[in-house]
Amino acid sequence: MKYARLFFWPLLLSACRPEIDDDASRVEGPRIVAVRTDPAEGRPGEAVTLTALFTDGASAVVDAPLVWSFCSTRRALAETAPIDPACLSGAAVRTIPGASARVAAEMPRDACRIFGPDLPLGKPGEPSGRPADPDGTGGYFQPGLVGGAGARPALFDVRVRCTLSSVTQQVSLDFEARYRANANPEIDRLARIRGDEVEPIAEGAPLDVTAGETARLQVGWPDCSGDAPCGGAEHYVAYDVSTRALVDRREAIAVSWLTTSGTFSAPRTGRSEADLATSTESDFTAPPTPGAGTIFVVVRDARGGTAFRSIPVRVH
Repeated sequence: MKYARLFFWPLLLSACRPEIDDDASRVEGPRIVAVRTDPAEGRPGEAVTLTALFTDGASAVVDAPLVWSFCSTRRALAETAPIDPACLSGAAVRTIPGASARVAAEMPRDACRIFGPDLPLGKPGEPSGRPADPDGTGGYFQPGLVGGAGARPALFDVRVRCTLSSVTQQVSLDFEARYRANANPEIDRLARIRGDEVEPIAEGAPLDVTAGETARLQVGWPDCSGDAPCGGAEHYVAYDVSTRALVDRREAIAVSWLTTSGTFSAPRTGRSEADLATSTESDFTAPPTPGAGTIFVVVRDARGGTAFRSIPVRVH
């Protein structure tokens, strides 16, 4: 399942192992924490809005001068990097106009041919290449890069809505009739748990803790038991290439917990496709000295949808 949809590409080009104490949940400088796409998926040529959760290492910054681009080539099968090195170097990108944490973009019109199931065009005198393989949810993704404001450039993906190929007409018609485009998840509750007490944390409200204290935090999302678009674990239909049939699926939900100070007992939590629970928890331990910081909570569904929230932390 594609949970980790954001990567820092300079690290991807290095064969060195990370340090043992490297903790992706610790934010110690300017960083692009997550990217959200509205709507959560789009057809080639459709308009989308890209929003980055950016921090200067202390708090969230909504007006960061970020630079965006889409990759225009697909990596070779033998390539170990998640995208074509030509995209990483900037040699094969399409610049997205604007320089801010939120930009309007048009999904590349050839996204399904380069990164999807459509047969790609071959070079002159050469046969056509092979279509891209779907991810575990049967979907395809248009990669892009975002960077600037002192942060390492990060790789993000946007789910692209493609028509099924190499299937019967009936399967194609059934898929188009039954498929529901992904909706981004929603954080409909964020709380601190004290024994049996649930203390909601309002948006923008701080988390007050004493130095060295451990606080259990909970994030929740809506219950998506029906068929309407929903900001939780949605039901959807996918094409199973092994059985050549449509199958009913339910999204898994993954949560990343990040902080500029202190630590989390479980930096990544979530619920599997079969787990009907609509919340997950992690323990935050405050640093040993008073001060201020920020917690970032990022919720992702299995089809690439994203929601995020930042929480100011006051350590007394």
